[in-house]
Amino acid sequence: MKRALVLGGGGVVGIAWETAVVGTLLEHGVDLREADLVVGTSAGSMVGTRIAAGHDVRTPPERALKVPVPDGGPDLAALGRIFSHWSALTETTPQDCATIGAWAIDARTGPEAEWIAATGGSLGVPDWPGTALRLSTVDARSGARALWGGGDAVPLARAVAASCAVPGMFPPVELAGRLHIDGGVWSGTHADAAAAIAPDRVVVIAPITEGTAAFGPLADRALAAEVRVCEQAGARVVVVRPEAAEKAAFGPDLMSPAAAEKAAEAGIVRARGLAEGALAGWNG
Repeated sequence: MKRALVLGGGGVVGIAWETAVVGTLLEHGVDLREADLVVGTSAGSMVGTRIAAGHDVRTPPERALKVPVPDGGPDLAALGRIFSHWSALTETTPQDCATIGAWAIDARTGPEAEWIAATGGSLGVPDWPGTALRLSTVDARSGARALWGGGDAVPLARAVAASCAVPGMFPPVELAGRLHIDGGVWSGTHADAAAAIAPDRVVVIAPITEGTAAFGPLADRALAAEVRVCEQAGARVVVVRPEAAEKAAFGPDLMSPAAAEKAAEAGIVRARGLAEGALAGWNG
């Protein structure tokens, strides 16, 4: 049986929630590290990299995520422009992604090297793991999405940092000679990438949905289309989205450390039900 795990974006809150869900599932006998393919986007790239490397996510990474702040503070004008445009989209197009990418390039952000060290460099995974791992980004100039893996001659730490590079907030990251930004600009999940292995089962853990981010409805529409691709490939797909209690715990700011603690607590509760229900058959 082939299995794929998809982990979506969601800031530090999403990292905390996904980590709590995955760790609690492991405590209840559901080991998502057995996936044949892991697809990670933004926050999911950090959690997914550790899972693909075989880490027990209940043990914290080598260094806590420390978000670098640019001189002069966040570029509020750029962030407002980007998120207003992003939240108003009804579908994702390369043109819209390129517009956001251009604003991201021009925004005032912290140094690229510090961002790489804070994200991909903090995980304790020095190179691409043996389990197939695909990390999503968006080309900041063309608006095209990209999915990076171990065969692409791109350092893992850079790929993680690029996948997490929220436009306007963090610096675009150079990959293979081109600047890339957060894969979440294209899709919160990129679950259709799982279809590449013709999986029997796909589990999607998606923090961003309606009610957790202004562009949640856009992410929901993208995920629905991606699920259809996986189902057409013959997969049974289980989608895990935050429910009402979890949305309340997330709060309005997905980069809030205080909300991350509450999200983790909610994730633990949610995972207990999943282990006895929708994911009970993951181990075959």
